Amino acid sequence: MYKPSHARLCEEIAEQSGHLAKALARLDFAGRIDTCPGWTAAHLMGHMHTAFVWATGILTSPGAEFHPPHVFLPEIPEGALDPAMPWSHYVDALARAYLNAPSGERAVEERLVSPVTDSADAFVAALQESGPDAPAWTTYGEPRSRFWATWGALEAAVHRADADIALGVEPRLDPDVALNSLNFWFTSMGEPGVAAFLNPRVVDLRRSGELILFQGDGTSPSRSGQWLLRLSPSGPAIVAPDSGRPDVTVRAPADQLLLLSKRRLPVTAPGIRVSGDVSLVHHWLDHVLA
Repeated sequence: MYKPSHARLCEEIAEQSGHLAKALARLDFAGRIDTCPGWTAAHLMGHMHTAFVWATGILTSPGAEFHPPHVFLPEIPEGALDPAMPWSHYVDALARAYLNAPSGERAVEERLVSPVTDSADAFVAALQESGPDAPAWTTYGEPRSRFWATWGALEAAVHRADADIALGVEPRLDPDVALNSLNFWFTSMGEPGVAAFLNPRVVDLRRSGELILFQGDGTSPSRSGQWLLRLSPSGPAIVAPDSGRPDVTVRAPADQLLLLSKRRLPVTAPGIRVSGDVSLVHHWLDHVLA
């Protein structure tokens, strides 16, 4: 499967963040983002700002250690957040705390998208400065800065899609980057350090060994990908392609499969083909993402 370079991922973060900013500028900041239940366009803006600031802080801090996002956001009052809350709740509360801070309130009042573009620019600059192999804290895998380039490309693409969908525009994502994002996302399943950053219900994502095969179609057979996920009694994990016959197969163009896997498209969306026990797909989606 094709693996984008670090430089290509940096370009993708900049490009998708720019698309997101333009889409946000067209949206009512008080309008709902239906693909992110409970969020408005303002929350989406605040989330992207705080996410990129966090990633930049991780990359530029000495030592490959975890630091919670709020330590890089001095405008958020001390004690406003409980770092012990589930990660999905913390991320939501973080965006809301930023929007309640003076800088966030001003951004909403003046409908500014610069919090997204400025933080994206700083993030890309940090990635370019570090290169792909600098030591960095990560949720799983090799603790190198390339992780954050892949994470950033995934984050920017999916949330750009949120804004597009809110505008009634069909999202179109780069298939090579989508495949890289899918590999990043599926490979993380079952990694010990990842569960804390997912839906709290992920601990209940256990079955008796059923297999889900995800197939992402790229621009050619050599630029396509597939991932076989086993739902075992101990939890989910990616297994070798010859580990057994899948109980359900999900096949789609890479960009659509990415949006499905992040619950931005339904299983019934055009272009998504499911054969087998679709209830397993719903079970997986309901437990991986809040």
